[in-house]
Amino acid sequence: MVLAVLTAGVAGPSLAQPRPGWVLVSSAHFRVYAVAGSAGAAGAEQVSRELERIYAQVIAPLRVRPLTISYPLYPTSERFRSDWWQFAAQGYGDQVYGWGTVYRGAPDDVSAYAITRAVVMRVFPRAIPFLRWGLGDALGDRAMGVDPHGHLRALQAAGQQIPALMSILPPADFGSALPVSYPVAVSFMAYLLDTYGYARTAAFVSEVEFKYYDFGALFAPRFGASLEAAEQRWRAAAEKGTVPALDLQMYLAVTQFVYRTTLAGSPGRELLEPEGATVVDEALRAVLPLRRIDIAQAAAHMETAFAAEERADRRQRFTTTTARGLIGLLILAPILLAVGWLAWPSVRARLAERRAASEPGRK
Repeated sequence: MVLAVLTAGVAGPSLAQPRPGWVLVSSAHFRVYAVAGSAGAAGAEQVSRELERIYAQVIAPLRVRPLTISYPLYPTSERFRSDWWQFAAQGYGDQVYGWGTVYRGAPDDVSAYAITRAVVMRVFPRAIPFLRWGLGDALGDRAMGVDPHGHLRALQAAGQQIPALMSILPPADFGSALPVSYPVAVSFMAYLLDTYGYARTAAFVSEVEFKYYDFGALFAPRFGASLEAAEQRWRAAAEKGTVPALDLQMYLAVTQFVYRTTLAGSPGRELLEPEGATVVDEALRAVLPLRRIDIAQAAAHMETAFAAEERADRRQRFTTTTARGLIGLLILAPILLAVGWLAWPSVRARLAERRAASEPGRK
């Protein structure tokens, strides 16, 4: 039976109840929702097991407070657009909205990044983007078997300069250096996880929070090494491995699309736009191939999103043009009628004169 509730005792009653028309598969840390009769309902138990694997592998070692994560399996983009807010509204306190996915039954429909990002955002809400974004995707890379340093090697091989850590710690400078600053953050946070472990890395993120100006001063006591020395070792470690080929311009375009939609912007606000559900869905789907440096596949998701936006723009232009035409007609029609009414006597007299002239025998 698809509706399987494995009672864990960590969710409040509001979250444990399925939404109308939805079924629920519940596990220790997840509430997987799916529409009855959909592909998501058929695969919900398998998805639940995969999500628990992700939690055990990369979330539990952080030793953060217990969390319950809702993960809806939307059957279509339209259902995503109409129902997402119901689950997001439940995401407060120790209940986290994990965004979910438009589920079609494909192996890559579920990836770790939405989960790791949502958890890091909830546990470290005041952390600077370098720490919060970097840790979120470093954890996702671990869960999905992705080399977190491959982007740096590919960017360097393509002639891109890798900025120093201190230069991109302030949030404004981090944003100005996007998209290059983002893979730098992921790579460095992955290095900390590998070198010092989950607990010490998480404690450091919690200690620094927004205090980027104390980053170096707090780093040394926590890790027993200066930030400068750790940066040198990190760069040396990150250079080891294969160097993926990279179309730099396409890479920059795809990363800007993905980060703008899923991190720097607000997916919730994007969902209010025409075709916004398609755009957000494609951006979330592009995260895994982008992290794998499969730029062609990530770009295909980007093009699908852009095509949806173009359709929405065409509809908007058509609607605007039609509305302007109707408004213009409504404005001009009374004016034309008034002019015609005033001119009618003169026109009628002229018509009578012409008729009389055309009938010379008429007295």
